[in-house]
Amino acid sequence: MKILVLSDRIPPENAGGAEKVAWSFALGLRDLGHDVHILSGTSGNPFGETRDGIPTTHIHARWPVRTHAYFTLYHPGVAKQVAKVYEQVRPDVIAAFNVHNALTYHSLTLAHRRRIPSLAYFQDVMSVAYGKLTHFVSPSPDTYTADAMRLPRFYNLRFARFRYNPFRNPRIRHVLKQHATTLVATSKALQTALTVNGIPVPRVIYPGIAEARWQAGPDDLQRLKSRLGLAGKPVIVFAGRLSIHKGSVQVLNALRRVREKIPEVRLLLLTRSTLEQQGVMKPEFADLQSNIVTGGWLEGAELAAAYRAADVITTPSVCLDSMSGINLEAMVCRKPVVTSYLGGSPEAVIDGVTGYVVNPFDSEAYADRLMRLLNDREHAQTLGEAGYQRYKAHFVLNDRAAELADHLAEAVAGRR
Repeated sequence: MKILVLSDRIPPENAGGAEKVAWSFALGLRDLGHDVHILSGTSGNPFGETRDGIPTTHIHARWPVRTHAYFTLYHPGVAKQVAKVYEQVRPDVIAAFNVHNALTYHSLTLAHRRRIPSLAYFQDVMSVAYGKLTHFVSPSPDTYTADAMRLPRFYNLRFARFRYNPFRNPRIRHVLKQHATTLVATSKALQTALTVNGIPVPRVIYPGIAEARWQAGPDDLQRLKSRLGLAGKPVIVFAGRLSIHKGSVQVLNALRRVREKIPEVRLLLLTRSTLEQQGVMKPEFADLQSNIVTGGWLEGAELAAAYRAADVITTPSVCLDSMSGINLEAMVCRKPVVTSYLGGSPEAVIDGVTGYVVNPFDSEAYADRLMRLLNDREHAQTLGEAGYQRYKAHFVLNDRAAELADHLAEAVAGRR
């Protein structure tokens, strides 16, 4: 099949979780023998190039933030460029991973008009909400129900205020129902959240990881530990920028408890952001600064070495985190995970088997699970190996790309 992948942004310019998933699926589809092209956006001048054997077209897509709720539906300049790419590539099918920040939902309408079948792959709740889904989150797990994920009346209006567009969500629902051939979610948790908010998604396809891209040798590991001062230290890894929604307060509170029992513990942050930008330099966290190390932005073997330097990796999100790629990356590196019960993480991490699923608001229980793994290396290795076996069974990139390809082929056959 000739497959055109749509993603608002792709690596290396943008290397967030959603962009990495879109790019990984494109590589997986290419490796299966499909003719893959990518359409993406850029805030600069448009350009085209070939990356890893995949032709990529980057169209200019930029507008003021305050108008986003309008231009995410349709932008005349973007529509003209997207239509031109459709005519040039003439794909058999479109795999749309993200179209709400640059390519616009109208890209699905343009495909429909040209009788090009399309699969919309959801990785977040932006089709129903203006930000992270947090309204149902509380320190009590009892509030975490499918019904609780339904947005309260006027929730988006209160969140967006003057940026609110009353026609946004109805139009998105119309486009997805009438113009997209099939809808897929990255996790069952996201599938539920979208469904209760008016976008029924019939299928789930988990993302996949290519193990070959997560290799690091002993020398890589030694160099990283030496550079960051981690040699001989128990290490907790948090990949990404500390933020409220990603559980910054919760992980720092747990770290304080862990440090009381394990003074030499280190929290390794893998991010471009400085400690000041992440709020770690606030007075209330001053006592923890000697236990926190910023690894910077790492890639390739150095990033794999950072994961392998960890005794445990943690993802304590306090929002609906659809499917944390960090959990999957930890599993392919044979590392146990302590993760949040919110979102799709429990679909990847099996509590007590491949890691621990915790309530991040319960600092005592959260710290206890971290310490179990820091104090018992054999137990950590057992869970890490179980995580790797779970990765092999459910999250290998070629397997998940083949599953996606089957659904794309169904969409093509159905349209014919």
